[in-house]
Amino acid sequence: MHFDNVVIVEDNYRNFYPTSLSTPISDLIIGGLRYYEHIALWLMNMGFDAKIYVITRDYLSRLWSGIAESLLSKVGLRYFIKYVQNISDISGPSLIIHTSLLPRIDTLNSLVNGIGGEVRCSNRVLLSFTDDGNVNNVIDNCDLPILDGVWSVIRWNTYLLRENLKYLVKLVGDKVVDSDVSNNAVIDEKGGNAIIIGATVESLAYVRGPVLLGPGSRILPHAYVREGSVLYMHNVVGGEIKNSIMDMHSLKEHFSYLGDSYVGRWVNIGAGSVTSNLKNTIGVIRYGGINTGLTKLGSVIGDWAKIGINTSIMSGRYIGQGSNVLGLIRANVPPFKLCMNDDCKEYLLDKVVEVYKRFTRLRGVNADENEILLIRAVYDASLHEAPL
Repeated sequence: MHFDNVVIVEDNYRNFYPTSLSTPISDLIIGGLRYYEHIALWLMNMGFDAKIYVITRDYLSRLWSGIAESLLSKVGLRYFIKYVQNISDISGPSLIIHTSLLPRIDTLNSLVNGIGGEVRCSNRVLLSFTDDGNVNNVIDNCDLPILDGVWSVIRWNTYLLRENLKYLVKLVGDKVVDSDVSNNAVIDEKGGNAIIIGATVESLAYVRGPVLLGPGSRILPHAYVREGSVLYMHNVVGGEIKNSIMDMHSLKEHFSYLGDSYVGRWVNIGAGSVTSNLKNTIGVIRYGGINTGLTKLGSVIGDWAKIGINTSIMSGRYIGQGSNVLGLIRANVPPFKLCMNDDCKEYLLDKVVEVYKRFTRLRGVNADENEILLIRAVYDASLHEAPL
């Protein structure tokens, strides 16, 4: 099957609220890599020479490129990606992948090799081809792993990490690359690979695979990094973390618990703060009123948010972009709010920008003007986007 392009189409971005306000679904991290990086990794392993295009919303198509670094690029792998608003901006035969489809490399291999036409689950298209003579060939397969919302990212994260890391190891050449791992740290790979790239693991830390520790990340002494943990880039972790994803420049340095959670970029989690991932009733957790089918689901914390010391966030709750919270958080927190317990008020946009600049100085990097433009665009979008 020949195609010049792979086009990633966002499905139902509302179910990925609030993360989807500031990040295209194609760039959410699952299984150690951004969604589109799994596609790039698949193309490289198959020897396909194709460009990747992402169809996303207007302000993200304009502002996102260059905001978030790529782990694959950091390790020297090269590919083409461009963010556009419409498929009409793309020319040539294309493979269309919808973000409802879990980007598992073995699944992509089996679907693409020789099928033509379209793969769907009921009325949901998962994968299709343009300029294809087999357009009437429709395969209905609801047994494929599906991403229904941000909670599905947590559900499938450890599974995908275990499945796809073998392909990353094949391309980068080793499981530990340019890293400093203390002789007194324990790396337990009975459950899956521990991939450590440009990271530091300090004395008496315990790391249980499958995990991915990305460039510039640091595991502090006595930390317990459990299966499914992803420190994508420039993260620092102490205490305990399990099946949780941390995007760039986010910190959880002190003794606390982060479980079954998604943490965006430039987030700080204060000392003693915990995410509940299990109800006392051991019941199914709802996210924004939606039944997730999960009994374990922690928090979704948006970019630029700050979690004060000794804060407790109840199961399945989200903290929106730029929000600053402290205390017992029992309800969802929309973007750009200042909350003490469940008492919230508006958090001024200029204050969020100033806190971002202070955080960059704390991290020893320069504030990014494009990031500031994105903060302002996300603020405008949040005024018109009803909370989930």
